[in-house]
Amino acid sequence: MVNLAACEDTLALFTEGIAGRYLHIKATDEFANNRQLAYHNDRAGQGSDALFLPEEIDAPDHHCYRVLVLEQIGLRECGTFSFRMQRGLAEISELASRYEVPKGATPRTGDFFLLFSAFAQPSLASELFNLFEKARVQAHLLRTYPGINRHMQRYHQHLLATAELHYDPLSFGHRSLWGDDEIPPEWRSLGDALQQLQGPDQSVYDSVRALCQLYDQVAEAYVFDNLTAYPSPEESIPDWLNREQRIDEWDEKLEELDDQVMMADMIHAEDLEAERGETSEAAVRDAEVDIKMLMDERDTLKRRIDMEKSSVQHALGADRSAARSYRYDEWDYLQRRYLTHWCRVYEESLSGTDEEDIEGLNNAIRHFQGIVQKQLEQIRPTGLQRISRVQDGDELDLNAIIEARQDIRAGQSPSERFYSRKERMHRDVCAIFLVDLSASTDDPVEPPEPKDWSDYDEDAADNMRDPWYASLSSDEEEPVVERKIIDIQREAMVVMASALDALGDSYGIYGFSGYGKDCVEVFVAKEPQEGFSQRTLQSIAAMKPKRSTRMGPAIRHSTHKLMQSGHAMKVLMIISDGFPQDSDYGPERGNHTYGVEDTAKAIKEAQQKGVETFCITVDRSGQDYLKQMCPDSRYLVIEEMEDLPDQLTKVYAALTGR
Repeated sequence: MVNLAACEDTLALFTEGIAGRYLHIKATDEFANNRQLAYHNDRAGQGSDALFLPEEIDAPDHHCYRVLVLEQIGLRECGTFSFRMQRGLAEISELASRYEVPKGATPRTGDFFLLFSAFAQPSLASELFNLFEKARVQAHLLRTYPGINRHMQRYHQHLLATAELHYDPLSFGHRSLWGDDEIPPEWRSLGDALQQLQGPDQSVYDSVRALCQLYDQVAEAYVFDNLTAYPSPEESIPDWLNREQRIDEWDEKLEELDDQVMMADMIHAEDLEAERGETSEAAVRDAEVDIKMLMDERDTLKRRIDMEKSSVQHALGADRSAARSYRYDEWDYLQRRYLTHWCRVYEESLSGTDEEDIEGLNNAIRHFQGIVQKQLEQIRPTGLQRISRVQDGDELDLNAIIEARQDIRAGQSPSERFYSRKERMHRDVCAIFLVDLSASTDDPVEPPEPKDWSDYDEDAADNMRDPWYASLSSDEEEPVVERKIIDIQREAMVVMASALDALGDSYGIYGFSGYGKDCVEVFVAKEPQEGFSQRTLQSIAAMKPKRSTRMGPAIRHSTHKLMQSGHAMKVLMIISDGFPQDSDYGPERGNHTYGVEDTAKAIKEAQQKGVETFCITVDRSGQDYLKQMCPDSRYLVIEEMEDLPDQLTKVYAALTGR
């Protein structure tokens, strides 16, 4: 058996190179958006932005996963999901003679549901169609990606050797695609159809035509006790993928309508200008009617697209095409073992806009910059290194002098570089600031004090129904803007960013949140290799309170990023406002020990890899769990939230100044 986890990273790179865009590689059991839709654990499939593969397959090597990946990509390259029933009825007479509009069909009903409903046994029609499409896609892959030929042959030979032999047409059809030439004479027509579909000019409509021509012959080989219904459109993944593909066509139609409306407006404006003062009111009114009809058609199509996108995302999952995903282990302290590839982390860039309010962040830089830079100036250099064979220096290089004497005796011109001197080594530091973006960071820094209503005078209370009191509103005090925890965290990040940029250290700023083990979110405000810019300010300003606090996967992902940086000194600083918690962080909801133990294990893993870690929390009860999570002197509880920028700088200077 070959495991997906062992080759998932390289497989993701392979997939991105072939597909031309990033696709998440997921196990089939991760597709669980609702109870109706699911993939078989032993089959491959796809969604809007992901490929779903079996967690393990019976195969000779891990390269067989590439075959499964290419088969899924090939379905889109060959236009399988672009099938449209309306075109099929127009081009295929055998289909038109079979088809009757099913009850309850709407313009949003999937085309595959309409297609397979034309047959007495829809599930059999679906299996036969998939066989024909597999033959067509496989031939396309061998022509387009010849390098896959040896992997496909090896995998198919393994399937032939291990698969049970069933004497039915579908089994013989699949075996013929695997390279088995022993097809019974009675199924020669099926083999001929599969051979024909492997031609370079075949389309999905040729597969449908072959389905209509051979369905009755294939159906006679099966005895059905009860007619098996094809799943409803709401329960069929191919139908949802078909509907997703149809959205792209509607988007193109919407762009055409936008162009037509704009053109009609321009022509109408020219006509009005030319006909001003003339008696051509009827023609002008007709033009206005035409423009209104176009606008109504455009608005109707736009509403349909929005509704369809919402439905598709609800069925296939949220669109995460802008993110990349990784899987990490989780430590189960109850069983004293790792849960392998248990959590999925989505890494997504924060894209701040020009409208983001960054004036407050600039004020924070101006306020703290002097204090922070003064503290960072206390950082001692990492050391001095003696450089040999230089032209000027404070000491003679004996080895260079000996070589020079030898050159003179040999009659050669000696080198004049026979000095050495000490030079300061460059700081080689990479730091990552991991900021908690849980929902609790939306809380005010200081909770408002309760009002004292003991001296409340009911007679003096304003009668809000009396408009006379509206004139008194100008005398009321302006509401006080509450500063929230997230505001202080953002200010601390921009202060550190501006200071470290001047110091020359490499640093990254990430926020983390999420909900559940399959959706841990890491938001990138700044990568270590990026410089400090206006975009950095906008990205930090875009850091918002999100959901839960699953620290373990976020720490492991940050450690992974630090190890990839290649710097000599690696620092991870975690800024949080509470203990780690999530909906399924442990067997029992509300049991905080599980999350604390997993976080402690993640921190220990980072330290074993040479990463300097430090946790800072503004939770006044942090002493209770931080001493379990972190080593001694590697955590700090801040009593006053406003002290965060100053304390953060002191900690960083202490960690990197050694």
